[in-house]
Amino acid sequence: MTELYGYVGKILKVNLSSGNIAHVPTGGYADLFLGGRGIAAKIYWDEVPPQIAASDPGNRLIFMTGPLCSVPGFASRFQVCGKSVATNQFSFCNLGGSWGAHLKWAGYDGMVVSGKADKPVYISIDGDKVEIRDASHLQGKSAFQREKMIKEESGDSVRVLTVGPAGDNMVSFATFLASDDSVGAGGLAGVMGSKNLRAIAVRGDKKAKVAHADKLSKLRSRVRQLSGGYVEPLLAMGMLTPRDRLKKSFCQGCPAGCVRAIYRNPDGSQRKFMCQAAMFYETRAQRYSGNTDAALKATELCDDYGLDTRAVETMIMWLSRCHKSGILTDERTGIPLSQIGSYEFIETLLRKIAHREGFGDTLADGTHKAARSLGSDAQKLIKDYITRTGDNELYGPRLYITTGIFRAVEPRLPIQQLHEVSVPVMLWGARQKGLKEVPVTTEVLRAMARRFFGSELAVDFSTYDGKALAAARIQDREYAKESLILCDLFWPVYFSEASPDGVGDPSIESQICAVVTGREIDEAGLYKVGERICNLQRAILVREGHKGREYDVIDEYNFTTPLKADFGNPDCIVPGNDGELFSRKDVVVDREQFEQMKGEFYRIRGWDVPSGLQKRAKLEELGLNDVAKTLEREGLLR
Repeated sequence: MTELYGYVGKILKVNLSSGNIAHVPTGGYADLFLGGRGIAAKIYWDEVPPQIAASDPGNRLIFMTGPLCSVPGFASRFQVCGKSVATNQFSFCNLGGSWGAHLKWAGYDGMVVSGKADKPVYISIDGDKVEIRDASHLQGKSAFQREKMIKEESGDSVRVLTVGPAGDNMVSFATFLASDDSVGAGGLAGVMGSKNLRAIAVRGDKKAKVAHADKLSKLRSRVRQLSGGYVEPLLAMGMLTPRDRLKKSFCQGCPAGCVRAIYRNPDGSQRKFMCQAAMFYETRAQRYSGNTDAALKATELCDDYGLDTRAVETMIMWLSRCHKSGILTDERTGIPLSQIGSYEFIETLLRKIAHREGFGDTLADGTHKAARSLGSDAQKLIKDYITRTGDNELYGPRLYITTGIFRAVEPRLPIQQLHEVSVPVMLWGARQKGLKEVPVTTEVLRAMARRFFGSELAVDFSTYDGKALAAARIQDREYAKESLILCDLFWPVYFSEASPDGVGDPSIESQICAVVTGREIDEAGLYKVGERICNLQRAILVREGHKGREYDVIDEYNFTTPLKADFGNPDCIVPGNDGELFSRKDVVVDREQFEQMKGEFYRIRGWDVPSGLQKRAKLEELGLNDVAKTLEREGLLR
């Protein structure tokens, strides 16, 4: 058998109902689907029938690394996929830290968990030794407590992925917690709870071989040379956390690290948080008490109970409005709504949601369902600060236009795709506002758009032209990135002062893939892999009830409520014609032009324009013949 470079060659399969432990070769998936989201989606397509509910034992939790995981110089991220308890559709998330590297070092490129245990259990993977162990002692414990207890049993070198009480109780916005304070959402942690699975502990020392170690060393140097590190100043600028509380943190194998806010507990332990998670309670805590620690403690509590800070943030916005309008009171909810911003409020809210206590049980299925249960007055208070998936509204189509396609076609918040548009524009905006150390001039931005997005029109936000092409280019790159897997904060390298025109190199990912795996693959070839995975995910969603064009929608407020501000861009300044300053403040999405943009996107994708469904020719071109046959048999192909 031909040796697989970049992989260890096996995918672990654990059936919690039967106790059966087996493995299958990675080689059957790697060529077409690469790793991460790609292989996970293929396993899901093969093994999870569309009629299976998220909480059914037949659902799968699929944990997949990629060929770059554990390779020094690249962050060891891993992907989790399955049917979400939030949407009852395919969903995904990825996490960093070191858990993925240890799974690979243990001899597995991924693992697939099926079935349901009769009692609480956890899975122990220690090299070749895989066990399903009793977890009765973990019952009722928080996520951090579970990690600590398992490490006390198995040694500090073990890495732990777990859920908190919210996952146990199948809260719709529960999260995973992995060692090194890595968190994953997407409605999948509740699936772990439905299986009576409390944690997965891994440890290993096997190494995946790379095909061309000498060339890889040179590429690492090239990546360091290209890297600009311009995103972190933007993150730090948006945080109220004192600068002496910010420091760099590194996932396993990461070449650069990222800025995290550090919270130190009285017992000496500390936690690290970044971006939205570090900021979601800051303003309210500052207003209430002026205490930054209360804000960071709120984030630690979310991780400990296992709750998504994005969903909690928007829920608090809605609860505040309900309290001010008299719909909800402290007495009715058992939650101190009159003290929003305090530690007492956030602790009570999170505890009640995670344990489904009292009014917390109503909130545990998300803000939209809670509002519906309270009636029309409560529903009217859900405005343009919250999307239909419960996430906070940011990087939306009223400002960035292109992102409307991502929000329309993806099953959950596609933050990596949103960042491909928003981050370059925010860097450009920072330059316009005087941050001259960010070398993203108008000329550089437009040159980047030509190279990465297909045309300069992609960064002219006075028009809808060029946005469909940019969306397809971005998706293909991001699906490939989610399969390698590469970190969203570092990749792609859009800009570089080391290049003559200031533009980064979008081919660097395919070069890395080639030297690690030994595959003959260039930039276009890597994007073709991304396109294949995008089409496979589309087929999965269509089988699960997504009806194409009529379901490819964005929230109605985008068409009716003028934009007032956006994260990192309060003045809504974007480049317009010829790169001139252009404000989209007080703008809405044009419904007719949005539909035309969708149609153009479908044409670029090779899908049927009137229905938005896929065509046989495109699927066969991508090597998805079996997918085409299934969709045709079920009347879902055009």
